[in-house]
Order: sequence, then structure tokens, then C-alpha cells
Amino acid sequence: MKTQQQRDTLDLPTAYHRHLTVDFKQDRKYFVTLQAIFLAVVLTAVALALVFDLPLATGWPPVVTIPVTLLSLLVYMAAHEATHGLTLRLLTGTTPSYAVRFPFLTTSSPLHLTRRSTITTALSPSIIWGTVFFVALFLVPADARLPVYILLTVNFAGSAGDYLEAALALRQPREALFQDEGDRVDVFLPTAQEPR
Repeated sequence: MKTQQQRDTLDLPTAYHRHLTVDFKQDRKYFVTLQAIFLAVVLTAVALALVFDLPLATGWPPVVTIPVTLLSLLVYMAAHEATHGLTLRLLTGTTPSYAVRFPFLTTSSPLHLTRRSTITTALSPSIIWGTVFFVALFLVPADARLPVYILLTVNFAGSAGDYLEAALALRQPREALFQDEGDRVDVFLPTAQEPR
């Protein structure tokens, strides 16, 4: 008997049970993996800048460069979460909630999302903002390239939790539903469904 493809839903279907809960903040394995991904991306970005001698020098004094970069990072962090929220809204028609759960900013939803919606929502900020910042590197004045390169790096490094959530979703059966609580993801499977 073929299992019917689920849709995003507020109410968990009666034939489903909680299979797994992953808390990215409390689960040491996931937290260490998240930090390792972040560090690997940052080190890769530094190595690329050095090996390819990227033109990241700026004529701005540090008193300008540092505040511009920090302010840009704060705006980006909010835009990243807003992108998760907008993606959720476009996919489901519902409004998500936002929270600061140090050291994370989070977007969450009471919906039980399909695997496709979960992956799309998780990866949309990294893909969209990665594209924007990469293109911006070629369009901004030379003095602004360093802050943009830092934003590009933080975009990919800071999306480590999003990559983990997408990987978690990909490892579940097609029929799985996911509830994203911001720093915790619950996975639900049909009662008779065992993971592959």
C-alpha cells in the first residue's frame, strides 16, 4: 500500500507519531557539528581570500570599516530570519514567529511541514543571500568589498544549523513531517513507517 504524500498542516495527522527530536542547542553531537561547519566555512573563506589574493583591501579607516561591518551583520541576521519567515509564508500562507535564543536568532512555526517545505525553508536564506552577496562583490566599490566578503562568509557559516536541518530532513522518509521550533526540530512519521 502506497503512503499518500502529506501536505503542510497545523494538526498532526492521527496516524503519525513523534519519531525524533533534535535540539541543536542541547544535543552535543549536533551542537559540535554545527560549530565545526561554521568554523570550516570561515577557515575556507579566509584560505580562499589568501590563496587567490582576493582584492579585499579597503581605504576606509577601521573606525569606519568596523561599524559598517557590524551594522551590516546585524541587518543581515534579521534579513536571514525574515527570509525563512517569508519562505514559510509563501509556502504555507501562515505567519511564523521569531525569537532570540542566544546564540541564535530563530524562526519557528506551529505547522507540521513536509520534507520539501522543510528543506526549502531551511536553505532559502543561504541560497538567496549567498547569491546577493556574491554578485555584490563585483558591483560594490572596492572599499566596500571587505564588509561584503565578511557578509558572504557569515551567510554560509551562519547557515550551519540550516544545513543540518536540511540534512536531517533528507535522511527521513518522504512521508515524514517536521515541526521547527527554532532551535529544535521534531520529526513525525506514520505509525507503521520505520525509517529507511
